[in-house]
Amino acid sequence: MKKLFSCIFFLIFLINPAYSKVGKGNLTLSPNVLDYLIEYLRNEYGASFVVSGDGKNAFYGICGVKTCSGGTGHTLTLLKECKKNSGAQCYIFAQRKNMSKVIRWNKVDYVFPKGNWNYNASVKSKYLKGHNKGLNESVSNDKIKAILANLGFINQTPSLAAIDTNISIIEETNNDNRKYFCIMVAENQDYKYFAESKQYKKYWKKDCKKYSLYIVYKDKHPKLYKSLVWKYKNITSLDPGKRLNEKTFLLIENNIPMVQKVKKQIPKNVIEQKEEVEQSIVTNETSVVPKVEKKITKQQQNEIDQIKEMFDIGALTKEEYDTAIKRVLN
Repeated sequence: MKKLFSCIFFLIFLINPAYSKVGKGNLTLSPNVLDYLIEYLRNEYGASFVVSGDGKNAFYGICGVKTCSGGTGHTLTLLKECKKNSGAQCYIFAQRKNMSKVIRWNKVDYVFPKGNWNYNASVKSKYLKGHNKGLNESVSNDKIKAILANLGFINQTPSLAAIDTNISIIEETNNDNRKYFCIMVAENQDYKYFAESKQYKKYWKKDCKKYSLYIVYKDKHPKLYKSLVWKYKNITSLDPGKRLNEKTFLLIENNIPMVQKVKKQIPKNVIEQKEEVEQSIVTNETSVVPKVEKKITKQQQNEIDQIKEMFDIGALTKEEYDTAIKRVLN
């Protein structure tokens, strides 16, 4: 049995010589290597990070596929290149696993929370460019340093010791039971469109929340959600992003908090005109908003007309109607 175990271990070593190249022992990273390590951690395509035993030299490889093999960024190639340049033996310090970066030295196996990205196997590694999505956006450089100090890889300081290294992140996965529509606006601001969350993930392999101006949840906004479901089913386009008419967009704008601010772009040499008209807003019998007489803009009147229309067809409750009217007038 002992002989069989030895043979298996020897076979693993032959198949993957890097198996025995994970670093161990005391290691203090130099300031330059520390900065280089942070760059690697934030680069989503960074595969393996190797460092010399004295902590003064390091290399990392780029790979756009899930399982990397061969090429200049291969782990064994990196180890050889590191030794050639530093004159010292080099070892694996960190590696990418399931899209997350893992500190391997001394088998601490510390896993950093991953960012929002996907593999790009269609582009050769030498042409890949990272977009700082290797780590979750909530992880700052100072927090990275504090974690490394706690693990003993850089010198501890009072300022680093004061940083809370616990990372609490709530991630929405593709198995999220909540249903929602993402409301998005193109760069020219004229084209508004919406997408059903799971269809967007299926088509683009991304969560549309990141690009949303508003989010319509089934449990929070049942009437709006139902309206969008009907519109979505009646559009034949295969693209998950469907055009949204101005009337529905305005209704969403008046009733749902904005997820992120989007600066409206006004074309050069064009002056945005606001025409003021003196009108009276008279509500119908089913409304609880009293008669209001004041000067309002043409844009306000258009918004009020659309809100009243949605109230008349039953898309808004009295409370939602009152809130929307007040928001327009204030």
